[in-house]
Amino acid sequence: MDRYEIVRPVGQGAYGIVLQAKRKEDGRTVAIKKMTVTSRNQLQILRELCALRNLHHPKVLNLLDVFCSRDSLSLVTEFVTFNLSDIIADSQRPQDDRFLRFFFRQILEGIKYIHSVDIMHRDMKPENILITSRNAVKIADFGQACLYYRDEKDREYEENVATRHYRAPELLFGCRTYTPSVDIWAVGCILAELINSSAIFSGNSDLEQITRIFSIMGTPSEQTWPSWHTMPDAGKLIFENNADMEGLDKAVHTSNPTLLDLVKCQISLESSWRWEAAQLLSHPFMEESSQEEAVLQYQPRKCRSNIMPRRLPRLRIGPHF
Repeated sequence: MDRYEIVRPVGQGAYGIVLQAKRKEDGRTVAIKKMTVTSRNQLQILRELCALRNLHHPKVLNLLDVFCSRDSLSLVTEFVTFNLSDIIADSQRPQDDRFLRFFFRQILEGIKYIHSVDIMHRDMKPENILITSRNAVKIADFGQACLYYRDEKDREYEENVATRHYRAPELLFGCRTYTPSVDIWAVGCILAELINSSAIFSGNSDLEQITRIFSIMGTPSEQTWPSWHTMPDAGKLIFENNADMEGLDKAVHTSNPTLLDLVKCQISLESSWRWEAAQLLSHPFMEESSQEEAVLQYQPRKCRSNIMPRRLPRLRIGPHF
């Protein structure tokens, strides 16, 4: 820690405090996340630490240094002031498709890389997508991340992951044999939120979240969710046939059919129908020409009090990662 000069505290999370600091050797501004390690949070801290030490990509938050003491862990990362929630909340931001494409392409590039090394993020949401002052995306907060064993189709993972508004329907129904497509559902919800300026599925409880999803997507059937009957909690709720579902056509506020189709390629009840990140990057909407120079003139503004995500975190990757 002697190599850093503390500037000011910039955030408080469930596990510790985030400090803005300067590296003395070169004056670089960094963020230091100091966390108290307890029996309740040690697994999440370990997961984040493992992920950040093993992920190296321009669209993933860069871990610079680690300091340990007997009961605390401090992580030094690049300092990023804004996150995607600030952009969503900014009423003065550009509303055109080029703006959406510019940021969403970066998100997909990050997710494509994360999935390519067999990691599931499992908590994709606007607050965990950091935005630099130069509008570069940095995916952060890997406290719920885990390895994906693609050759073990029956392998079970925790189902109680992801923030509710971005939680895939199979997770809400107790599925433990899921795939990285849970991240794709979340990213699709984020795209819809960028379009609408509000969350597309915004339940205050799991039941309310399920109800909101089905009011838009329709209740489970062979047409909407063929694998529904395999969900562990499928028989715990009875749904009427929802003939009056809103549909994504109405729920997503865009007049661009290509953009709407991009959303539909991600927000699907049937997980196997969701496109992978590499496919989404080749979607016609993403391939349309974009004038990035105009987008880069946008300056993010701090519209909310949060500056950094709540958790940051090398240890050798073990079976619980």
